[in-house]
Amino acid sequence: MKMKFKEYKIVWLLFLIAGCGANPQNADIGLNESLPEAKITIYQQAINDMGLMTTIYNTPVLKIMTKDIFDNTGTSIATKAEIPRDITEMVKSTLNGIGGKVLYIPYEPEFMQNTAGTGYSDYGDKILPQVVLSGGITEFDRGLVTKGDSLEFDIEVAKQYGLDFADENKASLSSVTLDFNLIDFKTFTGIPRIQAVNGIKLHKATKEDSIGFTVKSATFGAKGEIKKVQGRHAAVRLLVQLSMLQMIGRYTKLPYWRLVPGATRDEVVVNQIQEEYYTLSQAQLIAKSQELLYLHGYRVTPNGEMDKATQKALQDFAKKQNLQVTALDQHVYLALYENVPITLAVARLRRNLGNSQNNTMVISPPTFVSPQAKEIVEVSENTKFNDGKLELSINKSEYKVGDILKINFTVSEPMYVRIVMINSEGEVSTVFPNVYQSDNYCLPGKSYSIPGSSDSYSILVDKPVGTDKLRAIASKSLIPVDDMHFTSDGDFDEIKMANYTIRAAVNYNIR
Repeated sequence: MKMKFKEYKIVWLLFLIAGCGANPQNADIGLNESLPEAKITIYQQAINDMGLMTTIYNTPVLKIMTKDIFDNTGTSIATKAEIPRDITEMVKSTLNGIGGKVLYIPYEPEFMQNTAGTGYSDYGDKILPQVVLSGGITEFDRGLVTKGDSLEFDIEVAKQYGLDFADENKASLSSVTLDFNLIDFKTFTGIPRIQAVNGIKLHKATKEDSIGFTVKSATFGAKGEIKKVQGRHAAVRLLVQLSMLQMIGRYTKLPYWRLVPGATRDEVVVNQIQEEYYTLSQAQLIAKSQELLYLHGYRVTPNGEMDKATQKALQDFAKKQNLQVTALDQHVYLALYENVPITLAVARLRRNLGNSQNNTMVISPPTFVSPQAKEIVEVSENTKFNDGKLELSINKSEYKVGDILKINFTVSEPMYVRIVMINSEGEVSTVFPNVYQSDNYCLPGKSYSIPGSSDSYSILVDKPVGTDKLRAIASKSLIPVDDMHFTSDGDFDEIKMANYTIRAAVNYNIR
């Protein structure tokens, strides 16, 4: 039966050739037109969420530079670029795509030399990295497994027609491995255990069919080929993205594995979290746990005291996590740290947290409400400012509970600005940037207000009564909230904030 089917197939092909006139010039080749498309991988969402995770966990800003990353095996040339020779740009785009508290700093010697030669750039304004990334492709095994089969036959019909047929199948397995390390920029030494060694198995399969015809001594040939190959360059990109998630996660002590499909817990990070648990004082441990509970949605105040609200929240959280404990031990702390939701809503909760002198996180945000029916009249008041570079003012010098507060400021050159509020009980909260005004990079010649002129909210003055303090700093680089330090009376800590010389301060009374 199979032979008859093949004979029918041959006759049909011969009729088809005759119908086409066997003229190659009459061939009509369809050309598919593909539009450009974004390069999306299975780890792209994890890259995006990593930046959000650094914001939610409020990690210090990570300023990272990368060395050139090459194929260290040399096989990219020998195999005619089966794997990429230079993956530096893949690493750069991955790091720059994280965002959040990760600041990528490129290193371009040629650009730096040119700008220095023209006098265009003042290198005193440039941001130096904290760490430098090094690494490369360290393994490429082409033929771990190779297998294949083929089929060929020739058929002659009446000595005038001929048919040659060949079918070939091949399959192979290879692997690629990448190594990365972090180097401390100041000391040029490697950072222990902050490394990534990841590999991927590559499957390659080809199927090739060829068929040739001979008709009355005039030869007409047609050959078709089908290949299915897992792109090795695309596989290397996956390795780069996974490795960057691992490197940033380990350095910043973040549970990055939650973002990666099918990943398991990284014991390097878990050990870091457990070490933190044992190094914190009891008050610091309670305050940190209260902060995490707040990010989990519990209405607790991180004051370092095991009050009833905190006890109830811990019990509820432990029950939801199926933990057979009610006290704050390392298992509860690890669960609190590891399972903070990574959403924009939680990022807004993070912005409600401020920093006090003893590093205890407190919640004392202004009350944001809808616009009032009547227009708020802005009262300009000359206030204390530093060197004329940052000016800060408010619309009143004295308020009643329920009054509306409006803050104004200007800068003399492009700078980042952070403004915090310290109430009469010493509680600190961030006023700017806030959930409504997240961009705190400000430009000269423009008057800024909180709320902004187009913002649909107001700030209500709330208890406790007494003297509240607004404290602002400006800088040409990003200002982490952890860089804000104050004395017990609400003034700037001159020692801890020596790097921030552009400041402004305003006091007002609440009665």
